[in-house]
Amino acid sequence: MDFSFDSVGKFLREVQGAKAQQREAISEHLEPFLEDPATFMVSPSMCETINDLVDAYGDEVLKQVGIVALGKWATMHREILEEHIANENTAEGLFTMRDLATITNCIRLLSEVGSFGGEDDYRQAMNKEINQAVLEKLEETGRSPEDFINGGDDELRKFL
Repeated sequence: MDFSFDSVGKFLREVQGAKAQQREAISEHLEPFLEDPATFMVSPSMCETINDLVDAYGDEVLKQVGIVALGKWATMHREILEEHIANENTAEGLFTMRDLATITNCIRLLSEVGSFGGEDDYRQAMNKEINQAVLEKLEETGRSPEDFINGGDDELRKFL
């Protein structure tokens, strides 16, 4: 059997071509579902990760993930709002401010929702994981823990 680059490339193209029909059939079936504005989704791998964390720590995970996601979204809106203000785009700035107020209100409301359990276990697990991640980042950058603790490293703050 010939395993030259040409034969391997040909084989991979044929495999890709064979899967193209299956992908198209799946895509056609999913299209109405995915285009429905009432459908909210995350990737299957992200869903699996979230489910694993919920299995391990309870519904506190959902609250924390929601607040973090909303916080990142609020940050994006704040940055866009600053651009609108700098460019004197008053109407766009007001719409962005309205959305930002809604997002921050959601964060406040979500933070008030209680969990059925797992908060302490989740916080301990996150302490270990974040501690390890910071340690690895410090080692990669050749920084000391004092740089992180004293706020001397803006990149580490972005990392968190």
